[in-house]
Amino acid sequence: MTLTRPSELDPLVDEFQHLSEKSRPRDALQMLQKIASMVKPIMRQRNWRVGVLTEFYPHEANLLGLNINRGEKICLRLRYPGDDSQFLPFENVLDTMLHELCHIVHGPHDQAFHALWDKLRDEHEALLRKGYTGEGFQGKGNRLGGRRIPMTEIRRQARAAAERRRDLTRGSGQRLGGQGIIRGQNAREIIAAAAEKRLRIERGCASATDHGAKVAQEEATKKDKVTTTKAQLEDENDAALMQAFIDLIQEEESQAFGKDYIPPSQENPAGMRGLSSPPGLRTSMLPPVDVRALRDQQMEIERQLHENKQLEAQQLNTTKPSAKTPTPKPRPEYNHEHEPEPKRDPQAETWTCEICTLINPLQHLMCGACETERPALYSQLDHTPATEPAQGHAILKIKKP
Repeated sequence: MTLTRPSELDPLVDEFQHLSEKSRPRDALQMLQKIASMVKPIMRQRNWRVGVLTEFYPHEANLLGLNINRGEKICLRLRYPGDDSQFLPFENVLDTMLHELCHIVHGPHDQAFHALWDKLRDEHEALLRKGYTGEGFQGKGNRLGGRRIPMTEIRRQARAAAERRRDLTRGSGQRLGGQGIIRGQNAREIIAAAAEKRLRIERGCASATDHGAKVAQEEATKKDKVTTTKAQLEDENDAALMQAFIDLIQEEESQAFGKDYIPPSQENPAGMRGLSSPPGLRTSMLPPVDVRALRDQQMEIERQLHENKQLEAQQLNTTKPSAKTPTPKPRPEYNHEHEPEPKRDPQAETWTCEICTLINPLQHLMCGACETERPALYSQLDHTPATEPAQGHAILKIKKP
């Protein structure tokens, strides 16, 4: 069938609502529309729909998001508590949106929920790496609408955007949402920042709780204080461009996982991260967790912590004329051939969660990602290793409180 104009598709988000009595209402509406635009490729892969995407400003300062009736309505905090004229960072609100989308499938914040949230975050980062800036816009905001564009041209534009993005970020060595440890930085703060951000969003979610039901009732009575905007129908070019970026991401993941790759779908929204294997998928097909690599990563972080402390001590001593600059100790080396699993430093400053593998600062009593309690081994260490090793680790004595 030949089309002279792009055909229109039903939007994945039906309506937007922003608080009409707050300052800068137009900015609030545009923020909601932009967030919806950025997550639509993620939603389209799974056939998810959201009835209303609305701004809310609850009295509880820590409350960030709420999913009512599995996507019938999603509420997002856009403004800072105590100053409703200032908006929260866009990426923070978008991360909350990804969190609330997970509640379309899962209620409690369990392991399956976190697997899906991680998958949505991965896809969002992949979209950014590929150059996706939102439906209908590319580069400096040139809209693709108008005449129908051949699918081959749309794919070409998507790949060109991905190549431009790769050229711009080549050599940066920085993963979206994180950064490496550079000399002089406090590594514990860097480690804790990502975990605390994740935990803050999780604790700021009222979905699937009694309190959430109460907030939902309060939201239902505020119809006179919100402005409702119907979402525009999507044209075929926008939908095709979205699909082109989805194809690029799935192509990249397929190359990483090989012939056993299974893309996300409505039935298996977490894809390869899903805990319940689809029919025909053997558990052995899933990539195993490299425990040794995780331990090495933890030891590398602790080594950098140690070097940073030495550097700080050197800088402090240089301000004193009588002080001598200490000679840094040589970097420890670990031979995996003679020591299958490296022993833990009795003065360790981090611990690795055995459930989700997140590396946490030692002073954190629970994992910042899955809230698993810190193993008792790390509680009140006297830093005196026992004489007999167990499973390649130094046994540390525990002082009873």
